[in-house]
Amino acid sequence: MRNRNLLMQSAALLALLSLALGSCSFLKIGDKDYSDSVSTKPLEAPPDMVTPDWDNSLKIPKIAGDRVSALETQAPALGAGVLPEYLEMRVRQEGPTRWLEVDTDPVTLWPILRKFWQEEGFTIAEDEPALGYMETHWTQDMSRLQGTSSDQEGVDVVTEKFRTRLERQPNAVTNIYLTQRGLEVAAVNANDQILWKPQSPNVDREAEMTIRLMGFLGASKDDAELKFASPDSRALYLDVREVEGIPVLLVGDVFSRVWRRTGIALDRSGLVVEDHNRDQGIYFVSILPDPVSAEAGLQETEAVAKHYQVHLLSQGKQTLITAHGAGQQTVISADKARTLLRRILAAYPGNYPRA
Repeated sequence: MRNRNLLMQSAALLALLSLALGSCSFLKIGDKDYSDSVSTKPLEAPPDMVTPDWDNSLKIPKIAGDRVSALETQAPALGAGVLPEYLEMRVRQEGPTRWLEVDTDPVTLWPILRKFWQEEGFTIAEDEPALGYMETHWTQDMSRLQGTSSDQEGVDVVTEKFRTRLERQPNAVTNIYLTQRGLEVAAVNANDQILWKPQSPNVDREAEMTIRLMGFLGASKDDAELKFASPDSRALYLDVREVEGIPVLLVGDVFSRVWRRTGIALDRSGLVVEDHNRDQGIYFVSILPDPVSAEAGLQETEAVAKHYQVHLLSQGKQTLITAHGAGQQTVISADKARTLLRRILAAYPGNYPRA
């Protein structure tokens, strides 16, 4: 009986040992034994992708050429933003140029900006988180044109559109630039078609909408109006010249201030800032097809976008601005460059008539 018990115990032990060895075989692939594997750190996102919490992308200082393209990877979240009760913000100013500095990231701001324009009664024409800009449709009061014919005078209907452009800054700070473009009726032709002409930049309308935006973000109206009460209206020297046959826009100020003003001018002129590199002094811009602007003679009538570069060169207390093709091998005519520079000049902050 004792021998029988020993045999039974030995058989049970062999069965357990065989099961254990069989389990180990599942952990062995080829010549590699994974039975002694240890846990490793979680997988990291590639350098060109952004993790959902955005900590790394917003707290590590970025080069000036970075775009707000991180928004594109979070497209599903852009329509699900929750409006914070209050956002810390400041009005920044360089000469006549003013913008908002908000203590939050572009991802949080994007759906809030969309909601702001919708509640203001505007429809959004361009919604480009990858480029960091949002633009409304042209709006106008057409009821004032009823009964108007080509032989009537005093037609003063205005159509306008607004653009908000975001620039991501270090430490989860975002700059918001809000600009306006306006057209007014120049004439009504024999076919009752409206002929538009561009208006001068309307800084009052820009200030008005910025104050409304500040209120939407949580600031009191009185506080917002106080911060916009003292604009710097000092005139700025601007002139388009020829330097060795090359059209140049001469700006009488240092590069650090001209850089930001040029970005505002590009927005006001309708050129789209697709990218920028402050270290190299380059804005990468495009002209998008726009039927209303085309009727006003403001841009090409081609059905595709045209791409250009705007270069800034520091010359001590003044800065030179030139226009170029999209690539190093792309050359544009002097007439085309001059047209682009004059378009920027017409929209430039501080471009006051000189005696």
